[in-house]
Formats: sequence, C-alpha cells, structure tokens
Amino acid sequence: MKYFIFKTVCLVGLCAVILVGGAYADTLRMAYSAAPKTVDPYKSSASPTASLNEHIYEALVSRTNKKLLATSYHWEDDTTLVVNLRKGVKFHNGADFTAQDVIYSSCRMMYRVNDKKNMLTSAMSPVVDVVALDDHTVAFKTVGLYPILIQKLKSLSILSAGDADLGPELKFDNTGDCGITRYPTKAQFESGEFANGTGQYKLVSFANTGDANLVRNDQYWGEPSNWDSVEIRSVTNSGARMAGLLAGDFDLIENPTQEDLLSLEGNSSYSYSSLPSWRSIFLILDVGSDVAPGVTTPDGSNPFKDIRVRKALSLSIDRNAIVNKLMGGLATVASQFAPSYQEGADSSMPDMAYDPDMAKKLLAEAGYSDSITLDLNVPNDRYQNGTRVAQAIAQYFTRIGVKVNLKAEPWSVFRKGRSGREFGIFMYGWGHPQGPAQMLSYAFPSRNKELNLGGSNYSNYQNADLDAAMEKWAVETDEAKAFAYNQEAMRIAVEELPGIPLYYQHSIWAHTSDISVAGRPDERTFAEMATKN
Repeated sequence: MKYFIFKTVCLVGLCAVILVGGAYADTLRMAYSAAPKTVDPYKSSASPTASLNEHIYEALVSRTNKKLLATSYHWEDDTTLVVNLRKGVKFHNGADFTAQDVIYSSCRMMYRVNDKKNMLTSAMSPVVDVVALDDHTVAFKTVGLYPILIQKLKSLSILSAGDADLGPELKFDNTGDCGITRYPTKAQFESGEFANGTGQYKLVSFANTGDANLVRNDQYWGEPSNWDSVEIRSVTNSGARMAGLLAGDFDLIENPTQEDLLSLEGNSSYSYSSLPSWRSIFLILDVGSDVAPGVTTPDGSNPFKDIRVRKALSLSIDRNAIVNKLMGGLATVASQFAPSYQEGADSSMPDMAYDPDMAKKLLAEAGYSDSITLDLNVPNDRYQNGTRVAQAIAQYFTRIGVKVNLKAEPWSVFRKGRSGREFGIFMYGWGHPQGPAQMLSYAFPSRNKELNLGGSNYSNYQNADLDAAMEKWAVETDEAKAFAYNQEAMRIAVEELPGIPLYYQHSIWAHTSDISVAGRPDERTFAEMATKN
C-alpha cells in the first residue's frame, strides 16, 4: 500500500497541487492469530494486545532486557531502586519525557477502573512510593526486599502525565488515586486521542475488531524504524491466515501450523522463521485436595496425591514423538518447568523420561491399575497444536490404563474453569520474560503475599523445602545466588511433579521471502523484527 501527501502551493494567485511521493511507501502488513483487545496498555497482558501496544508505548526496560526509557538503575539500599531516565525523549504529541511521567504511569497501573484491578497491577504491589529525585531520576521504594522489581517494571508502559488532570500535587499511592482528578478513558485511548507513547510508531486508527494502523514516529529517540507504516489485522483461523499470505494480503503472519508450512514447500516467494521461545507447556495436577475435580477412582480418593501416579503419568508421555511428529521439530523436549536454555536455568537437568512399562508398574504399585478416569482440560485456541497435543497425551494415558475424557474449550471458557479451581488436571503454558523462576514462583510455592509467591498455585501443592528455596530467591539481590535458589526449587518440583513438564514452544512466523524475520523469545510479533531484504 502506498500513501501520498498532497501539498498546495500558491504563487501569484495561481494554486497548484504538488504530489509528494515516497512517504509511507514501505508498509508492513501483519496478521495476528488473535485480536488485540485495546490500546489502553494496562487493561490486558495478553500477547496480541501487548504486541500491538509495544509499537506505541515503551517501558523502562524491554522484555528482552534492553534499556529503553531507563539508561541505568541500581539499588540505593535494600528497599530503594533508583532509575536514571533517558534524556531528550519526546512523546508522540511532542511533550518531553520526565520523571513525572513515570510517577503518573505507576499511578495509572494501580488505578482501578470501575473498581476493577488492571491486569498488571500485581507487578507494582510491593511498591509503596515512587519519587522524582530530579527531572530524569526516579526512585521506587518497596515495602521490603524485592530484587526482581526491575523485571516487574517491564510491564510499566510509560504514559504522558500531561494527558490527565493531576490536581495540585502528584503523589504516588497504591490505589492509583495520587491526587489525580481525571484519567483518560478506554474510549479516549482507542480513539487515538490519548494513545500517546514514546514508541517507534504512532497510532492512526484502532477498531473494535482489533485491527490497527500505525505510522512511523519520526521523532523517535533511537534508531529509525524499519517501516513507514504498519497494518495489523487479526485472523484467528490458521488456514485463513496462510491463505491471506499466499494471496498477497499480508507480508507476515504468526503461528502457522505444520500443515500450513507444508504449503510453502517449493515456493520461493515465501519462507518461515522460527525461534525457541520462553514459553513452557505443561500439565498441572491437583495434588493437594482430597478430591480432584473431574478425577474419579473406585474408592473416591485423589490418585494425584500419590507420587507414583504422578510419575506414571509423566513416564507415559513420549515427548520426543510430540516434538518431532506433531510439532515438526519446532519445539524442545522439556527437562523442567522453565526453558532449559534460558539464562539462569539448570541446563544439566535431563529431559523428562519416557517409559510406559514402568508407568504401568507404578500404577499397579499404587493400587490404581485400570481404575482412574479423568477429565483432561485444555484451551483449544491458545497454544500451537494445543488440541492435537492434548489428544496425544490422552492416548498415552489410555495406553497405561487411565481413562480420559478430553475437554477442549475456548480460552474464555477454560480460563473461568481454571480460575474457579474446577479442574483436577489441565494443560497450560507460561512465558518467562522475567527469568526462569517466573512460572515456578507463582505455581508451586505456598501462598506468600508479602513475597508475591504462590499466587497461581492451582495444584494445591505444599513443600517446605521448595518454599524455603523460593523465599530465599525472592529476596536475594545477588543474581548468581538467586539462580541457584531457583534451581534448587526447580529440582524439587521436577522430582515431586505437582505438574508435568511437556515441551518448550517455538515461535513461528511465515512471511514473504523478500523480508527477513529475527524473532524474539517472548513470542510477541513486532514490526521491528522484520526487515526488507
């Protein structure tokens, strides 16, 4: 698509229209696999929404640890993180970026809209104050030791304080009140009136379908953007996305299936790019309840409380077959709950074993031969080949004598059941942009609100040694020691199996062969990862 700018020039009463060509000549057309919900950066942390918003807004530090609006940071004391801000940055409307904007954005993250928390509020929950030391230095003060705060601040999209009515004094509080008398509304964000960030692209339009049009931010503080304009569309059906690519409607699409990729063979006009991601795919088991929802046995007991049953289920799964046959080699067999290739993970841990004969033996020893029936719950629109993987797992369980009812549901339905703790066993995925402890810190420790541990412990698992290791990790400021504590907890989790690691998902993009794609491990689809050859 080519855009033109028309200028009218009047000379001695003669007016002429001059066509200025070349502006916005390079347009990247991308198809997401799910629709962005909003351009309010704090209303959703879902990947499609965050991918769109990352074009418009920036954080202090990127999800891949690149310094963005922060140039440096250090801990002044155990509870004060000082961040030095980048100078010379302007918002899309021309306003200067200062420490005041960081305080305002922190308030906006904590602010309840219609008495509902923002999706990202928990990231700031240990913060008790945000103070401007000068125009380009800000201090975050925490209630106690919180060494991973800079990782959590990756979720803090910076907005312009000038877009709100601040009142006589802007002072942070954890309710988001902060003396602010008016925040921009969701509608004002989506109209473009206050979709005002410092990012590489400016919003032109956003539709309730999730479609968005962007143009280059010519005042961007960093390297010029790769594209003059970007069009983002959403096509949930993978076959339709690929058809759109082949028809010339798109230059790049995300999450093609293996069948989709086969259609590119022998066609030199198209290619695909893949990268191991930070997302691990696993099963969660309710190991702590006396009765696991959707799981039945003749005596009414919860079989998942027996470690032999958990090990039997894990041993029954041929992960290499899943990776090589279902995923076409575009996944990695899991050795633990976080990607083994991520910095700070224990790369020496062996891959999860496959031994169906031992699995049957363990079930017999536990007294559960051919006597377990379970509902296996899985979202059918969330993960690459997710339903097919769940079908394979159901077959593996069946082969060792476990009867399975596969329940594949849309994410919107599945999420409600998971949140309501209605599942005894379910398949899930977790990204790790905050490091290899991200999933583990939420999923398996006992609930500890002060240290923000165990907030998603759907397994109802408790282990004092794991709790102790994660509590040390949560307050350790030495990175090497923090990694060691997490590795200790991870080894316990893999031995105890409150969940079952499966594989690490790879990100895949199909695209025209005249562009190159350097993807990111956080699975987001961002225009700047594509360059014209």
